[in-house]
Amino acid sequence: METICNEELRVTVSPVGAEIQQATDVRTGTEYMWQGDARYWSGRSPILFPAVGGLWNATCRVGGKAYPLPKHGFVRLREWDVLERRPDSVTFGLSGTEADLAAFPWPYALRVRYTLRGRSVEAAFEVDNPGTEEMFFQMGGHPGIALPDFSEDEPVSGFLKLEGELRGVLRAGEQGCTGPERFPVPLTADGLVPLSVDTFANEALIFDGGQIKAATVLGTDRRPLARVESTAPVWLFWSPQGVHSPFVCAEPWYGLCDPIGFEGDVSQRPFINRLAPGQTWRGGFVLTLCQGSSTWG
Repeated sequence: METICNEELRVTVSPVGAEIQQATDVRTGTEYMWQGDARYWSGRSPILFPAVGGLWNATCRVGGKAYPLPKHGFVRLREWDVLERRPDSVTFGLSGTEADLAAFPWPYALRVRYTLRGRSVEAAFEVDNPGTEEMFFQMGGHPGIALPDFSEDEPVSGFLKLEGELRGVLRAGEQGCTGPERFPVPLTADGLVPLSVDTFANEALIFDGGQIKAATVLGTDRRPLARVESTAPVWLFWSPQGVHSPFVCAEPWYGLCDPIGFEGDVSQRPFINRLAPGQTWRGGFVLTLCQGSSTWG
C-alpha cells in the first residue's frame, strides 16, 4: 500500500488497480471511503479503462473486427507501477501488454496521480498514445462514499445534492446498456436525490451530456459528507440494485455504455475519446471530504 498525508487527511492507495482504499480524517479518525464489504460490493474506487459501462455482447468493434472487452475494461485488476512518491502525492503508471491487444488493439500508457490539497484528493488521469494510429477509448472514476447514517430499519440512508443543469436520466437495461427513453430525476421537495432502494431500482442514475458538474453526498440530516467534482461529460450514481446499501458511488465518466443493440464501430460509442499518435489526454476528478455539522440549505 502507498500512503499520502497532510494535516487534514491520510489516504491509502493499493497498487492493484491504483485504487484508493482509505481516506481518513487525521484528527477525528473518520473514514469516508466505502470499505469494500463483499456482501454489498467488494470495490472501493476502481479506475475504468479502456471502456466504461457495458458493451453490447461484451464486444468492441474496430474496423470491422470484433474484440472481447469486459464491462469497465481491465485495468482495475492490474498491478500498477509506482512512478513517484511524495509526502502528499503518489503517481502510478501502467502500460499495455501484447496480451492486451487481443481486447484493445492499441498500445497505451496510463498515469494516475493522487494529490492532497487541504481536505481534497485530486485524482489526475493521463493517457498516452505511443502508437502510430489514432486511439479510441473511454475512462472513468468510481469512488464509493460510505453512508454513516445507514440503518436497515430506515428506507433512506442519505441524499445527493447535484450541481448542474438537470434534464433527465437514462437507465441501464439489457446487458447494462442504455435504453432510448429519458426519465425525470427523482428529487425530494427540497431538490435532493434520496439514497434508497427505490432510487436505484434501475441500477443507476445516468446523466449524459454534461448535466452534472459536481455532486455532494449528504447524511440523513442533510449535513455534507463528501463532494465529487469533475469535467466529465457523463456521471453515474450507483448503489446495488434492489439492496438497501451503506454506500453510494459518484462516478464521473469520460464515456458511456453502449445503447441496447449497438453493433457499430468503437468510434461511434457514446462520448468516445479520440487520441492522436504521440498525444496525451487528461481528465480526472476531485474528492473533497467535508467536516463539521452544518447542513445544506
